[in-house]
Amino acid sequence: MAHNLGLCLTFNQPKQNGYKMKEFFYPERVAVFGVANSARNLAKNIVEHCLEMGFKGEIYPVGRKKGSICGRDILTDPDLLPNGIDLAVILVPAPYVAKTLEICGRKGIRHAIISTGGFREFTGQCSETEEKILEVTRRYGIRFIGPNCIGVICPSSGLCTPFNPIQPHYLKSGPVGLIIQSGGVTTQASYHFSEEHVGFSKIISAGNKLDLNENDFIEYFLDDDDTKQIHLYLESIDEGRKFMKLVKGSTKPIVVFKANVSRAASCVAYSHTAALANNDMVVDGALKQSGVIRVNSLHEMVVAAKALMLPPLRGNRLAVLSFSGGFSVVLADACEKHGFVCPTLPDHIISKLEKTRRAGVIRLNNPMDLGDIHDPSALLGAIETCIDLDYIDGLVLALIYDAKLEKIFGQRFGTPEQILDFLQALSRDKDKPITFSILAHRSNIEEFKKVGSYPVFDSPEESVFAMRILAEHWSRKAHFMSSHSPVEDFASSSTGSFNAGE
Repeated sequence: MAHNLGLCLTFNQPKQNGYKMKEFFYPERVAVFGVANSARNLAKNIVEHCLEMGFKGEIYPVGRKKGSICGRDILTDPDLLPNGIDLAVILVPAPYVAKTLEICGRKGIRHAIISTGGFREFTGQCSETEEKILEVTRRYGIRFIGPNCIGVICPSSGLCTPFNPIQPHYLKSGPVGLIIQSGGVTTQASYHFSEEHVGFSKIISAGNKLDLNENDFIEYFLDDDDTKQIHLYLESIDEGRKFMKLVKGSTKPIVVFKANVSRAASCVAYSHTAALANNDMVVDGALKQSGVIRVNSLHEMVVAAKALMLPPLRGNRLAVLSFSGGFSVVLADACEKHGFVCPTLPDHIISKLEKTRRAGVIRLNNPMDLGDIHDPSALLGAIETCIDLDYIDGLVLALIYDAKLEKIFGQRFGTPEQILDFLQALSRDKDKPITFSILAHRSNIEEFKKVGSYPVFDSPEESVFAMRILAEHWSRKAHFMSSHSPVEDFASSSTGSFNAGE
């Protein structure tokens, strides 16, 4: 029985209708508590990271000993803090968190990130320290993220609150809002989405979710103009009925990487973020019913993000074009594995392409090996004609590339920019997805990704997997399961949470 979770859920703050969280991402003044001018101090990293990322607001370091950090004096008397501070970031020992929040309340600070650990994830049960934190925050109307988290990264404002070592200059802005229940996964997700040139609008490290949880963050992202997709890494799901309602009603794609599904993981997760093990069969059914895309790794999250940048896939019929016979076979296997069919292409397309073959030793079909065709006009014509067919729902293209291609194809289809611009315009005009990969040296693949104008997948197989993600997303959106089911009954249980043993 999930008795501990039931008790802890009673701690949650009363939800305020229309509660906005802008100050967590766009504060003008930030106070950082727990700063010291010491090589071992972690709170000073928060100040440094914000400045490295270009935060333009004012930062006030607060600590017990005098000193300075990045040219800013450490305030040893919190009463000297100015009025109008929007956000407090708290990294002091657990027994002193409530006292720090009392100071925040008196100074009119109504938003806090509690980075400190050592609560439920350490003791194994709800503590008096947590009860005191909630008593103080309720009294002053303070809303908070955490505890046991690294807070928020918002590239557009420059706010970067992780206390762990991180390199803000590598992080890129993009369309994905990330909600992550782990500090380490938060850091790696920020790097991975940036390295793949997808980027993120905001990333939230949720931690123990003692006050604000994934539902609050989803509500914010649904109204956030900079966020086009919502991705979550969760070790537990709170308030299941509300979660299902939010994601089912979302007009933005929602992707979930749900971990903590095994007995071994349960023990680790509880000591990590105080997350109780879930009944994974129930969770999986609820996510499918709600139109959520479920993935199994950070990399799959990025693949999903790229796929969801493309137009809808309205069926399972694909044209598959490859510049390699071997990869044509690989792609045929991948299409069948993921439930796609490759219809026979019209004779006039085949005959026209056959006339342009150099050696005439490759039999053209779908999937089609274009390795023997070196006429740029014929290749472009094949791509354009295939995507325009009424009975083709999407196109998979695997292109062999090196610098010589620019000389062969000339100005229309030679450089990475030209190729991606061509595919973007074609996919947009036909309102059909084209998943694109290149068969080349890793440096060439990176060159394409850096362009950033159109998604580039790491391999032909991955581009078919991306099509599967698109197919699942749009089919679920169009055909939800029955609105009343055992899964929904489960989500309506007394705690409203997806937890094993209830």
